[in-house]
Amino acid sequence: MNRRRFLLAAGASSAAIRATETKLLLPSDQPDEHGFRLMWYNPIPPIDQKTWRLKIGGLVERAASLSLADLRKLPQESQSSRMKCVQCWSARTEWGGFRFGALLEMVKPKARARAVRVDCADKWYEYFAIHDLQSPRVLLALAMAGAPLAGQHGAPLRLIDPSRYGYKSAKLITSIQFVSEGKGSMACDIGPYYSPTGEIQAGYDHPLDLGAKARRKISGGEITDY
Repeated sequence: MNRRRFLLAAGASSAAIRATETKLLLPSDQPDEHGFRLMWYNPIPPIDQKTWRLKIGGLVERAASLSLADLRKLPQESQSSRMKCVQCWSARTEWGGFRFGALLEMVKPKARARAVRVDCADKWYEYFAIHDLQSPRVLLALAMAGAPLAGQHGAPLRLIDPSRYGYKSAKLITSIQFVSEGKGSMACDIGPYYSPTGEIQAGYDHPLDLGAKARRKISGGEITDY
């Protein structure tokens, strides 16, 4: 290869690397247009929604592999709820999706199934008791703010549990496995300020969607006052 061809090839390679890097889902402390900061365990490219499948297995009678189109055929609901981060900020938006009960009817958990493990494309995982996921305020979200869920917010599927800190609202979900017992949260391996179940505690909140200087006192649990 002559020098000119080498430089052209090197330039093309560098451009490809830059293009790949710009497509990664990266964390950001700068709130987006909805007032959310972006948090990730590992930076990864957005999921290819055409090939993505939600794998459901473990202690079930009928294991399943569901496409995004399959999930959109389930009974859809929406709710306005505020997601509270353990790092003290929060933001509210309208979420759309389906309830966990729709999956229970489909896969028929076995009697000894008591919990589920949720795995995500960025290697994050969470455990939940089945009865906790049956709460009427827990949503498996496919949409946000009136539009399909975006990659930076966990598309194609994420969990929303407004009574628990945001680290329990797993994003980029790829697998739900029914197990005999839960084992807490991956977050507990990271820092002492995380709890296995992640219930929101009393204290103060900074709702970024209400302004950079907004500060509110909260009593714990789901934030419903604002």
